[in-house]
Amino acid sequence: MNRASLASAALLAAAVASCHADITYSADFQSGAGPEWSNRLVETAPLGGQRILGQFSNETITLTLASVRAGDLVNLSFDFCAIRTWDGNAGGGGPGPDTFSVGVHSGPDLVDATFAVGDPSSAHRMTYSTKSGMGDLLSRSGAVANDSLGYLWRGAVLDATWHMNFSFVAPEDGLVVKFAASGLQTIEDESWALDNVLVSSTTIPSPGPVVLVGAGLGLLAQRRRL
Repeated sequence: MNRASLASAALLAAAVASCHADITYSADFQSGAGPEWSNRLVETAPLGGQRILGQFSNETITLTLASVRAGDLVNLSFDFCAIRTWDGNAGGGGPGPDTFSVGVHSGPDLVDATFAVGDPSSAHRMTYSTKSGMGDLLSRSGAVANDSLGYLWRGAVLDATWHMNFSFVAPEDGLVVKFAASGLQTIEDESWALDNVLVSSTTIPSPGPVVLVGAGLGLLAQRRRL
């Protein structure tokens, strides 16, 4: 291999190496929660033995991942569990509005919506999963599981789970995701939890190495034509 070929190969290798540096975080809470969580409360659901992060009330819980860097492309997915009598929008037969929100520190708000857990034929309405946060949807709309955790309200199981997935660009070094609820009654009446949290972070390459590789390959092709 001549010098031009060697140089081009080296540049190509450098560019490929810089294209991605995946950082993956996952938690199903079977062995508890780590220090990356601001509240490490974990319990076993009454039905099926599922371990969840919670129960929480009107409070904010944060997940901090120091390894994420500004400009990284981040994908966040998790299960949100609404437990017992979430009333959704105000004026739907309950106190309401019962709201769950997720946001990134110094970054985007990912969701801010009301949720209702009850008989879909009731007067309760909710806004998730309309992107605008506005809506008049039936109770439990979009839930991937219903009454699967076994939490009781007046002798009947009452809970629902939604799977959520978001992609965004990290606004700063050190990712901080904020999960919060508001408008809930006492924790014995309305609460929430998280499960199956997954975060992947991909470094977006700078244009420099790509430009250099293109120039190197161009020079190599030119030399071959001579």
